[in-house]
Amino acid sequence: MADHRPPELTSHIAREKDKNDTLILDALAQLEDPEKRGKRKATVAVICKITGLSRNTIRNRQWALDRLKAIKRKLKSGSEPSAGSEPTSEQTETTPSMLRARIKRILEQNALLYEEILSLQSIIERKDSEINALKTRKNLSIVPQVGGASE
Repeated sequence: MADHRPPELTSHIAREKDKNDTLILDALAQLEDPEKRGKRKATVAVICKITGLSRNTIRNRQWALDRLKAIKRKLKSGSEPSAGSEPTSEQTETTPSMLRARIKRILEQNALLYEEILSLQSIIERKDSEINALKTRKNLSIVPQVGGASE
């Protein structure tokens, strides 16, 4: 992305994103733990109440929505795993499929970023050639003739 933001702003945005991610992860952990969850449901609205973030902040993070869906499935099936119980086949299959989906999204994002890098490189090359053309124009100067034509 070729925005011309000051570095202070971009670092602030990155810090806020990390802080929000941590808040969302903590809220999801609360919803996964039956004792901490209480009577709260596993919804985006509940995460908003826990974290104080807006709905779109949470919805813009696909990994959070995927984890929330997994929590909902676990609650709906009514299988609260005890400390000594083995994971069911459904639980073991959902984790790899969630990871595959996440990896697929990451690969798609990487492909988009690569295309953007290639387009930015072509823009840079075009700008460099324009700069070189302007430099050569500047070096060409019209030298006035000294004296007249009738010398």
